[in-house]
Amino acid sequence: MNRVLLFSLVFCFSATGQAQDLTASLKNCVTAVRSIEPSDTDFSDLQGLRAALGGARVVLLGEQTHGEGSTFSAKIRLIKFLHEKMGFDVLAFESGLYDCARIWENVQQGGTLSQEVVGSLFYMYATSVQMQTLFDYIQSGLHAAHPLTLTGFESQHTGVKAKTQLFVDFERFLRKQYPDAIDVEWELFRRVSVSTFGSRDYRPSIEEQARFFKELSVLQRLLNDGEKVGDSLTSSSGFWSQVVNSIESQTTRYWQMVAGNEVSVRDAQMAKNLIWLAEKAYPGKKIIVWAHNGHIAKGMGPLAGSRPPAKPEDAFVPMGATIHRAFGSKAYCIGFSGSEGSYMNYENDQILTVAPRPSASIEGALAAAGYVYAFADYRKASGALRQAQDGTLGDFQHAQGVWPEVFDGLFFIARVYPVERTGK
Repeated sequence: MNRVLLFSLVFCFSATGQAQDLTASLKNCVTAVRSIEPSDTDFSDLQGLRAALGGARVVLLGEQTHGEGSTFSAKIRLIKFLHEKMGFDVLAFESGLYDCARIWENVQQGGTLSQEVVGSLFYMYATSVQMQTLFDYIQSGLHAAHPLTLTGFESQHTGVKAKTQLFVDFERFLRKQYPDAIDVEWELFRRVSVSTFGSRDYRPSIEEQARFFKELSVLQRLLNDGEKVGDSLTSSSGFWSQVVNSIESQTTRYWQMVAGNEVSVRDAQMAKNLIWLAEKAYPGKKIIVWAHNGHIAKGMGPLAGSRPPAKPEDAFVPMGATIHRAFGSKAYCIGFSGSEGSYMNYENDQILTVAPRPSASIEGALAAAGYVYAFADYRKASGALRQAQDGTLGDFQHAQGVWPEVFDGLFFIARVYPVERTGK
């Protein structure tokens, strides 16, 4: 037997053994899920998820991309289950902190959610056919005994409402609480902020930057972020404190003033916004978080396959890492993945193919085991799952990691499909 053939056989047997070990490990923590249809309200197939969540207060639902209709539908069904059967009260989106506050206040004052979200909630959510079911669900329960509240935690202000109404609301608040704050420097702060919201390429002059940050510091000292919210977010000093801190995060990133990993700065402020919402805006409430897998991950350190950063500060620290430090076992993050299919690229609307995942990957092993939909509780993982395995984190691209150190659980969809756009 020649050496090449011998190597090939050894490799084949090794890969087969690894796949068998992975399949055996998955069997100990996976439960089948019957459906991802939001209209399916027989939640008996989600008892494995119920057991895994236990007394969790914050459940984070991820997604590989922002363009998977299959994942949107699955998440909507899970949201209905969490709301109706597990007492979750708040749904927090990866969308602007201010934009979502204004959306929700408008809805409470008689607006229609499916219309209010357009241009202000992240557009791939706002204009997805699949998401209309969720918007109708929230709207229909608005005056019920147990409504589902919509909010957002994104530290970037990019929506229409942020660009046109944020400073109207902010100035109204300041004139009532701190009228002396409305001066020439306030006007510069407003102008520079709105210009930055509108374009990542905008740059104020060096003199304007200095005046901007001086006024930002004045506002940060003025606003009290410790008080709980009263009648509404936009009437709360703490809310405007988070908005100002988010403006600082956004401007320093856009103006390329950040040392280290820029996206970490975004995620750090998103985490602070979410923690503030949990502790001050909705104390005691149970919160569902809707975001990308990369943002909800407990950490990226366990992932391999990419070149390590030259300096430790260049490493990406996801929002989920901060959330898990703050809430411990009361936070449970669920990554989403699939084994094949297609999705929409949210940047250009192109439909991209997800090639079948290899049998030695987590997704491939679940597909080979016959699961159409499944939930894996990684907190129960043992054996091969506690070792590095092939999987995917974002855009269905190959990664290798100890996945229970990245997510607390995994929701699996064998064949993913793209969102449909409403045309709005």
